[in-house]
Amino acid sequence: MRKVTGFLAAAALALVPAVAAHAQLPPSVDRVSTHSDTSAFPDLLPGDNIEIACEAVEKRAADSDVRVVLTISAIPGESAPGYQKVLATDEQLLKDAVRVRIPELPTLEDHTVGVDVYVVGTTSAEHCDAGQVKIS
Repeated sequence: MRKVTGFLAAAALALVPAVAAHAQLPPSVDRVSTHSDTSAFPDLLPGDNIEIACEAVEKRAADSDVRVVLTISAIPGESAPGYQKVLATDEQLLKDAVRVRIPELPTLEDHTVGVDVYVVGTTSAEHCDAGQVKIS
């Protein structure tokens, strides 16, 4: 009986600090974007060069194929350009990043796009989500 009581006491002591630590955390904040406010996204112009650094690019093999794809985001108030994805051009591989030029397409202006990096090697394929940008 003493072993059971001791076990329950130890279990209770183990749970008390966990509850106290949880209580010290700040209240949760809803960080989900409403997608109606695009001011949170960086503004870029067609022809701008951007550099993207991510783990997949940093750890790529020398013979890997690296591509940057811009995906049209479904932001309310933005018209559909007639395509969903665009391959970024003028790619330059750096040691730990990839530099690309934002394509100069008239229908790409005034759209928010998601930026994705794909690294394909002979034995593996990796993907990085580089966030969203607003093409002005």
